Amino acid sequence: MFLQAILTIASWLLPPTLIFSASVASAAPNPPEPAPAYAKTTFILGIVPAHSARVLTERYEPLRAYLEKALKQPVRIESAPDFRRFQERTLRGDFDLTITPAHFARLAQKDAGQQPLAQFVPDHDALLICAAERPLRTIQDLKGKQLAVIDRLAITVTATLQFLDTQGLEANQDYQVIEHRTHASAAYALISGLSAAAVTTSQGMVQMPDDLRRKLVVLKHIADIPAFVLIARADMDKAQAERLKTLLLTFQNEVEGIDFLGQTGYNKLIAANETVMKRADVYLKETRKALK
Repeated sequence: MFLQAILTIASWLLPPTLIFSASVASAAPNPPEPAPAYAKTTFILGIVPAHSARVLTERYEPLRAYLEKALKQPVRIESAPDFRRFQERTLRGDFDLTITPAHFARLAQKDAGQQPLAQFVPDHDALLICAAERPLRTIQDLKGKQLAVIDRLAITVTATLQFLDTQGLEANQDYQVIEHRTHASAAYALISGLSAAAVTTSQGMVQMPDDLRRKLVVLKHIADIPAFVLIARADMDKAQAERLKTLLLTFQNEVEGIDFLGQTGYNKLIAANETVMKRADVYLKETRKALK
């Protein structure tokens, strides 16, 4: 099951023209058929592609195994090649349970009627980092240089670009935004000298190799951002959704759940509510614009 999960995620992270899997539809230009109703043999756990296929699979295997045991049905992890296509899959209802950034979750709630169940704590913090050997003296020193990010649609990147705009620095005019596959690859761009700064989070830094993390310094804490939200499909029965929420909130008290939270940089899961979800509203306008 572990190897199958890696292969399934990898099929969504590789260029779509190179992939076809019997268990996962190809990300072809023509949209696939609508996802079937909730009740089905395999429960699909969708995870935002913030890390490589292997890291995603390793990090979320404890949750996958727990849900499989609790639900008494196979659970498979899936993702997408990038944030845009992941959100397309989310809105289409490809996943039974989706672990996604707060702004994507809010859009899925508003636009597709999906059901927020829980959210990780603590918040993500948008951090502007540099190589320790070549730190920027001020924010203005980014002018004419490259900013490394994981994906333009990441909520932490949106917050950082908004902040830089208030400092008189416009993306792709005063500095270039360069996307990378993972937080670690964005950080390596700093070490190599390709980029002058990068956007990451405390959780992202926790999951970097120790030798890489020691070579980085934080230039500025940009903002505190709502952490990932766990949302259920719109057509999931309310009683099933409530049971799933209970399972998720119970998971954090299990031995494997405590270890899982520590490995991913979180300390607990809380029930999602409207107050929690509304925190992402400030990012929706820019997100909708970027998704067009």
